[in-house]
Amino acid sequence: MKRAILPLAFVVLATASLLSQAPRRPPLAPADIDAITKLVMLEDTRTFDQEGLAGLLKSSHPEVRRRAALAIGRIGYPRQRATDAQTAVTAQARTLLASARGDADVEVAGTVVFSTGQLKDNDAVPWLGELLSAPGTPAAVAGEAACSLGKIRSPEARTVLSKYLADAPSTAAPAIVGEALLSSGRFTGPGDIAPIVKWSTAKDGEVRWRATWALFRLRDPAAAETLLHLSEDPSADVRYWAVRGLASIDTTPAEMKTRQSERLRAAMKDPDRRVRTEALRALATYQDDASFNVVLAALESPDTWLSVSAAEAMGRYPARKDTIVPKLLAAAGPSRPTALRLTALTPLVTLAPDAARDVATSLRDSTSQAARTTADRTLQRLAAASDPNATPGARGGGAPAGAGRGPRADPPKLTEADYRRIVERWVVADYNGAPRPHAIWTTPRGEIEIELYPGDAPLAVEYFLHEVESGDIVGTEFGRVVPNFVAQQDGIKNAITQRDEVNRHGLTSGNLSWASAGLDTGRPGYTLGTTPQPHNEGDFTALGRVVRGMDVVDRLELGDPVTAAKMKR
Repeated sequence: MKRAILPLAFVVLATASLLSQAPRRPPLAPADIDAITKLVMLEDTRTFDQEGLAGLLKSSHPEVRRRAALAIGRIGYPRQRATDAQTAVTAQARTLLASARGDADVEVAGTVVFSTGQLKDNDAVPWLGELLSAPGTPAAVAGEAACSLGKIRSPEARTVLSKYLADAPSTAAPAIVGEALLSSGRFTGPGDIAPIVKWSTAKDGEVRWRATWALFRLRDPAAAETLLHLSEDPSADVRYWAVRGLASIDTTPAEMKTRQSERLRAAMKDPDRRVRTEALRALATYQDDASFNVVLAALESPDTWLSVSAAEAMGRYPARKDTIVPKLLAAAGPSRPTALRLTALTPLVTLAPDAARDVATSLRDSTSQAARTTADRTLQRLAAASDPNATPGARGGGAPAGAGRGPRADPPKLTEADYRRIVERWVVADYNGAPRPHAIWTTPRGEIEIELYPGDAPLAVEYFLHEVESGDIVGTEFGRVVPNFVAQQDGIKNAITQRDEVNRHGLTSGNLSWASAGLDTGRPGYTLGTTPQPHNEGDFTALGRVVRGMDVVDRLELGDPVTAAKMKR
């Protein structure tokens, strides 16, 4: 539980501050429910009804105004390769949202700021900077201002964040400083890291890990000394980001590289699994004998986070293939975990193609769809490399590569009555304080209990419930498991493309979402984050969070299926 809850501390602090300043929620009248129904329908169809949205933004009910501001951000977000019409909608959305900046309700004000970030409105940067720095700004609103500046990612936004971090006293609210640090880590290229380094010695461990994350993301060689120091911090959350940062920084002085590699080897004995995993990954970027030997030895680790990470790294050492290949073949043996066997197969294709062919053939009979698919693709690749005119034999008794996902289904056409039913079932109930729905997934590693966010993602919750109660999710494998990052399911058969409902919950550790190639392009299977993912804020829907079984999530391996799923009654 500690793993799942710890990264939510700032969110909890901000939410508590927000609620303490807000008046008691007024009840929703039938007319208010009608208004929210219209907003959900506009969001789902991505219809920008400027007149209708403007009217709802002035509603007497704060929840209607809040959801109108949220809808404007969701409908008007800037799209990649946008058409002229879409660009015009974004401009109109920014203007309309700006008219709501003076709302006295804290929840509405925070949502206006959130949606401003979603719209990436650079003209709003001075206003966001004022909110961030003004002593009288409610903590939740100031925190959203910091987060929005990180989404906008302009030079002007970076300057505002740096100034805030440089000027803020050590007594500043940790929740606000923390958001500013996370946003600072969303920028790339050289910059002044002193305002971030300043907070790396904060008493609050939550602030320190955010400062460490920002330094890791910036990949600035000037941060190497600070990261070395932070790699021995009392907090494991600080240490693993610091160690990860040491892998991303290219330091030229040989003396510094030596110090870094020595520290990373020492970190392989850290009591925290995440630190050991990141240290191993970092060591894989070094070519010295001592570092290589540590990575090679990890192939035999009983912890798949370590053995899989080591197998991934083996392709970095082609000159050492005589030493590596026997170790990889042992790692790919029938008695070893499927995740390790599949990972070892990739470097074997390059280092020992004949051996890779034997391993892939043995994986064809695996009970895992991920293993069978990878084996087929590998055999096809090897056949093409040896004879461009050859085609691999048909698989016997198994599905072809990519099977299990099924055809892409069209989203259902909903009527106004359907939308109202969804709003009453999820949004109104959540607003009135009803217990949130919980789902339980059973996996080979144990049970995972997930709390859903029905008021903030009602369409996604409705579809999630369908996937669970229909049984369609059962048998879906985790086809992408990145140690200390994410466990991602393969696509669920016949799943529809989902309409994103990006919200203010944040992509914390244990977050439930789904993968996509951009907003409104993804469809389930679902993903579970094993670390916070601040760099993805604003780009994915937070559908829920793990409240029990985070240790199970950490133990998931490639090819593990959901063997049962139900809603908790």
